[in-house]
Amino acid sequence: MAKGSNRGGASLPAKWGQAQRLEFIEFRLYWEGKLNRRDLIDFFGISTPQASLDLARYMELAPENIAYDKNLKAYLPARRFRPVVSSPEAATYLDLLLAPERPLSNFVGWMPPLGFLKVPNRQVKPAVLRPVLQAIREGAKLRLDYQSMTRPAPTERAISPHAIAFDGLRWHARAYCYEHKTFRDFVLARISKVHGSEPSEIDPQADTTWHRMVDVVLAPHPELSAAQRKAIALDYGMKDERLVLKTRRALAFYVLRQLGLDEEGGGPRSQHIVLLNRDEILAATKEGA
Repeated sequence: MAKGSNRGGASLPAKWGQAQRLEFIEFRLYWEGKLNRRDLIDFFGISTPQASLDLARYMELAPENIAYDKNLKAYLPARRFRPVVSSPEAATYLDLLLAPERPLSNFVGWMPPLGFLKVPNRQVKPAVLRPVLQAIREGAKLRLDYQSMTRPAPTERAISPHAIAFDGLRWHARAYCYEHKTFRDFVLARISKVHGSEPSEIDPQADTTWHRMVDVVLAPHPELSAAQRKAIALDYGMKDERLVLKTRRALAFYVLRQLGLDEEGGGPRSQHIVLLNRDEILAATKEGA
């Protein structure tokens, strides 16, 4: 199969399988309500006969999903359309709208008018991320310069990273800290330089706070009205006005901070949800500190 290009002109893999093309057909039918052969040809760089074969295969798998409109010269989703080769998720589609430059996974064609909040990116240097990933992969110990919030200048530290984590704003390396003799989080953007590496004697399984999970149990603020509680339950996809988020104990603090629940006592006007198992989560955050 020839190498193709999508609407942005970026090269696509030469060996896209028919399974991916069937997912593309279903994606466009489900989310955009229309598809033609040219969409397949342009996105995947395939021939017209191959595009016809792919459409025929999809119609074989889901004959009640697709109908051809001679006036529009396009395939449309039928009234009884039900996905058969994918599981459409609204969150996945919305994420794709925010990343149209990712041609290898983004099947979005038509884009609705879009606005979104821009926040400053935390700057992670490739020269830092690469050795951190290598150390995780190979089980190595790193010597690096790190700027903490409590010291006026960067200091040389030794860490054994075993994972990375995203807290919603920043990327961290989860690592054993030889200075404090415990596992801690290191903000990748605050690592200014990596000096070198050597074999590590630290077992990542010893970081029990990372490997153990905890439930964060949320509910609408009890002082909200019944209608307001119902609205909040819909916002968060709660069942019986309860939502349970499973998270690593080491990340529990970040969950509370992102939800504005790291401090107790907020009123219903400023804090629409409450944490029902605060004592358990506070114990988890102290354990992961």
